[in-house]
Amino acid sequence: MNYKKRELEKVIGELFDIFPIVTITGPRQSGKTTLIKHYINNKWKYYSLDNRELLLRIESDPTLFVKTLDADTAIDEAQKCPELFHAVKEIVDQEFPYKILLSGSANFLLLNSITESLSGRVGRLELLPFSLAERFNLESNHFLDVVLDSEDIGRLFANLSALNKKRIKDKDILDFVFHGGYPKIYNLKSERARQRWFQDYISTYLERDLRDLAQVANLHTFQRVYKLFAYQTAGLFNMSAIASDVGITVQTVKKYISIIETSYQVGLLPSYHYRQRKQIIKTPKIFYLDTGLVNYFARNQSIEKMLSTGLWGAILETHVYAELLKEAKNIVPGPSIYYWRTNNGAEVDFIIEKDKLLIPIEVKSAIQIRPSSIRGLKSFTESQEEGKVPFSIVLYRGEEVIYLNSSTLAVPLGILY
Repeated sequence: MNYKKRELEKVIGELFDIFPIVTITGPRQSGKTTLIKHYINNKWKYYSLDNRELLLRIESDPTLFVKTLDADTAIDEAQKCPELFHAVKEIVDQEFPYKILLSGSANFLLLNSITESLSGRVGRLELLPFSLAERFNLESNHFLDVVLDSEDIGRLFANLSALNKKRIKDKDILDFVFHGGYPKIYNLKSERARQRWFQDYISTYLERDLRDLAQVANLHTFQRVYKLFAYQTAGLFNMSAIASDVGITVQTVKKYISIIETSYQVGLLPSYHYRQRKQIIKTPKIFYLDTGLVNYFARNQSIEKMLSTGLWGAILETHVYAELLKEAKNIVPGPSIYYWRTNNGAEVDFIIEKDKLLIPIEVKSAIQIRPSSIRGLKSFTESQEEGKVPFSIVLYRGEEVIYLNSSTLAVPLGILY
């Protein structure tokens, strides 16, 4: 497969202008090694600690290894040798003249090492699976930037209408939502091969990453929780219910979610309840970070099966969450993302907060929008101070940007990339 440009590329250089060290973490198979090799382009020295012989040599004397570095250097799977970080700190503090790029899949271990050894010396980046734009080799629309930079709904309508001329087709969105964003998937020619890949991915994640790095004793129980989260994607994260279903303690669920979240398998979306009345639900929502994995666990072996399942609305919302998250990570300073729900049933899927402004976004799987689709948006807007919510958005599978009322636009999902 030809190399697909990643949005993170341009940010690496920006961070090296500030820090002597840059780290790239992310889930297994998200494309970190491919990105690094493309970025360094044979001009740097490259080491992978997947090489057992090299790993043993560095473990025996990490200080000696870093003292031999005489060029810009990339070290892949760096978390496999925690002792290396202290040696890197020592050489950087001695005004080391070269750049050091570190990468690893195990965020929980790599970040612990950074916190202990490299604080203040390192710029951190996270590479998640392909975004929709990366999957189709498109220049990103920077949807969030456009929304946040629009002063009022009139300007937003004009800006999004311009973007709509190059929106991604519905069939391509569905294909991406079905397969997910892991790069390797798009090298495979059959659905059977893709199913096998997901099976092996999960096995490797459970048997290598977790047993080696997180010391999870009971992998069977852990896998049940991991799979259960896929069925709960876009739903409220209820630890007590999960503990009861699986037959484990709430404390064990808390430990498992910490591992699963910090290894980039799921994300927790907090509730927006700043100065809100007591009826606001404060439990976070849980989202898988890749819809392909959700479809694998749900046994959706075709797009038609995905669309007909009762999980379809949650899968589409999960796709939108992942797209918003990937874009937000590349905005400086980045916006915050929340959801909003009341005990009375009023709900907004996503609240984007930046510079004291709040942009509510609702996701609908329909091609046409009903008036009931904006009730939650109306309730949220009325609950906030005047002027704090300049407009609201309904993302839908239609083809046109249209006014639903004087403060709400219906926006095609194909613009979000």
